[in-house]
Amino acid sequence: MSELAWTAAAYYPLAVVSAVLPWVNAEVLMLSAVPLVDTPLGLGALVCAVTAGQMTGKGAMFWVARRAKGTRAARLDSALTQWRTYAVRRPRSTVGIMLVSAVFGLPPFYLVSMAAGVLGVAFGRFLAIGSLGRLIHFGTIAFVPHMVWSGL
Repeated sequence: MSELAWTAAAYYPLAVVSAVLPWVNAEVLMLSAVPLVDTPLGLGALVCAVTAGQMTGKGAMFWVARRAKGTRAARLDSALTQWRTYAVRRPRSTVGIMLVSAVFGLPPFYLVSMAAGVLGVAFGRFLAIGSLGRLIHFGTIAFVPHMVWSGL
């Protein structure tokens, strides 16, 4: 196995952890990968590994939230019902919120991942939009410093 493959294999589980534990910063993790590779292709592979790890963790959070049962306050149930109705009536807005959150982190993608599960967003839609957004997010974080350090 090549050095790049080993590095990507090491970054993947770290990204899973960063997706589930908010105090483990995925952006710092991604920045730490930049000096480890010499080529844009190698950096792209690490961006993909971090994105895949993040979406594995966020997908787990999605399913935990979807399956969570328990007693909720009446006010929370009322708010969830309103948001569920909104999500069903305006699927493009739901997709937009997920994409903006995945790219920019506002609202926090941690919360949006759980909300998507609770609100019944289709998992395939969540996974596709979240992956695209995280790929843009981590690609920007990795390639901007890479271009600056490379003198491009």
